[in-house]
Amino acid sequence: MLYPELNDLIALKKQNSSFSRVSRRSVMSLASGNHQSPFRGQGLEFDSVREYVPGSDDIRTIDWKVTARMGSAHVKLFRQDRERHTIICVDRNTSMQFGTKNTFKSVQAARIASLLGWHALGEQDRVSALLFGDVPGGVQFFPPKRTRASFYMMLKSLCEPFGETQLVTTSSALENLAKNAHTGSLVYFISDFMDLNQDVEESCLHRLNKRCDVVFISINDLADKSMEALGKISFSGKNGDKCCIDTESFSGRKAYENLWNENRGQLYSLTSKAKIPLIELTTLSDIQKELPLALKKIGRK
Repeated sequence: MLYPELNDLIALKKQNSSFSRVSRRSVMSLASGNHQSPFRGQGLEFDSVREYVPGSDDIRTIDWKVTARMGSAHVKLFRQDRERHTIICVDRNTSMQFGTKNTFKSVQAARIASLLGWHALGEQDRVSALLFGDVPGGVQFFPPKRTRASFYMMLKSLCEPFGETQLVTTSSALENLAKNAHTGSLVYFISDFMDLNQDVEESCLHRLNKRCDVVFISINDLADKSMEALGKISFSGKNGDKCCIDTESFSGRKAYENLWNENRGQLYSLTSKAKIPLIELTTLSDIQKELPLALKKIGRK
């Protein structure tokens, strides 16, 4: 199954009770939610300032002194009982349209996005999403909302056929997030991470990780790691070009495995340097059990 069923994603709403939150820093928002302030007593505590985001921030929170000094609009951030802003980023590139065991990576990614979104809404958080790859315009953004109707629209998009084939890199998606994510946001980045450019990603990720809590969730198929000896297999490229690969070749299978090990080495180095949690799942994973356990493990670190 290349595309998930919308009813199945909606049904995952019942599974959010077993989830754990991931947070290294205080949440910064002017709306109330289920996350408690580290301060006692009533009222608001000033925390910091950041650049004003048109259409998202209340103009009443603009710090005019800082705005005049910096030459661009900045808003005040406060600590209080508040909500979290959860951003779910999903890779919709061609490489996600693949799976040899149980299901496709794209379906597993949609299920994970659904579980994370339902849990965030259950915590009264605002949820936004960024889909990148084979979607209209290459990047499809859903603004932060705290309503099921808005979340339904994102789930519906995950169930639609992939659009015109186009590649939007991991670094491009991270750059988009770094520009638009609010300080204190919790970002879940769901991908197979097969197109890593470590130097580029380090720069983008550094800017994003300074202001947000980021979690990488890697979804891979067993065939991403190693190729079985299945004789000669024909493949079709993006332009309809065809090639034939002899999977019986030991040297060919070894080269394929080396590419995987190199990719994973880059991913582990990237997440280790940035101190970003990495959750590794496969198309065989029982995500309703494994994802909550992985998040709880992260929460205890």
